[in-house]
Amino acid sequence: MVQVLYQSQYGSSKQYAEAFAALLDVAPATWDDSLALQTELEAGEGPVVVFSYIHGPRVPGVEAALAAHKAGRPTAICCVGMTLIQKARKDDSLAAQVGDDIVRFYLPGRLNYSELSSAHMTVMRGIIQALKLKPRALRSDNDQSMIDSFKKDIDRVDLNELEPVVAWAKGES
Repeated sequence: MVQVLYQSQYGSSKQYAEAFAALLDVAPATWDDSLALQTELEAGEGPVVVFSYIHGPRVPGVEAALAAHKAGRPTAICCVGMTLIQKARKDDSLAAQVGDDIVRFYLPGRLNYSELSSAHMTVMRGIIQALKLKPRALRSDNDQSMIDSFKKDIDRVDLNELEPVVAWAKGES
């Protein structure tokens, strides 16, 4: 049976995990204790799919994906974020963190500025100010997207993006 794990900051990773789990008739779960998670993963069988948000270079789900792989379970990690999806997939930033034995998927997320903590808003304000200092001709599409979406509620969640993850979990890819 497929085991579905997730960590969610603002809700889009949870939304993907719940939708994915429903498609496979399993229940998604979060984790707080890495040691308990390792024991649980070692006792289980079948593939593990981890859904996680990304903040800068930090992806909390990496820890769970590595634990599942260490337990000998086929493992995939789904990174949910606001980087334009084509760029995220091209850059494949998780490869260096989890290696080639863990399958990596990148999913478009949601960022509601109206819900950000003041600390997160301060960080985003600094990033946007730095991006605006770049000459327009040197800005990437992703840079411009960040500038354009600043202080707006943006929802790019697309549950159809789960199709290749479902295929992988069922052994069809």
